[in-house]
Amino acid sequence: MKVFNEYLNLEGIDRIKQLFLENGTVEEYKKNSFFIQQGQLQKKAGFIPKGSFRYLRYTQQEKEQVVGYSFEDDFVTSYAAFQRQMPSAASAQAIKDSIVYSLTYDDLNTFFREQDFENLRAQIAEAFLSDIYGRMLSLYCDTPEQRYTQLLQRYPQIINEVNLKEIASFIKVAPETLSRIRKKISSL
Repeated sequence: MKVFNEYLNLEGIDRIKQLFLENGTVEEYKKNSFFIQQGQLQKKAGFIPKGSFRYLRYTQQEKEQVVGYSFEDDFVTSYAAFQRQMPSAASAQAIKDSIVYSLTYDDLNTFFREQDFENLRAQIAEAFLSDIYGRMLSLYCDTPEQRYTQLLQRYPQIINEVNLKEIASFIKVAPETLSRIRKKISSL
């Protein structure tokens, strides 16, 4: 099955999921509630056995911009903010009622050190960097239609997970533009 976030394919990631399930604090998030808010210190990371989250960044005009997703069987955190113990640059909001097993910064990093998983932590960071760099290049170089097609190739289930307005925000187009793209693609 395809995953939205490529780091989920890394060897050893299942052991980290197990760590969250065995040692994490169970938290419930209702639809639209926040795991983390923009500007807030990122003190924990979570694993999502049920539910999903969208990452939002608010513009100066208070407009929501979708900048990422974490779906079921994925992790929820602002990874850079968590690892550097800085305020988060984005918010993580529940798309639907969700269950999260959370661990603190100290808990997770103790695991990385004690289990000699430092290399996995570096691989996760590299996967994030690769993903973000690829998305940045796509925004600069690809057409909106290409961005939409690439998103569907990467994670076809997204159509069933989020509404089209959010997908439009994620690929940086107006909802009307996405409708035209979808109409054009369906007529091919």
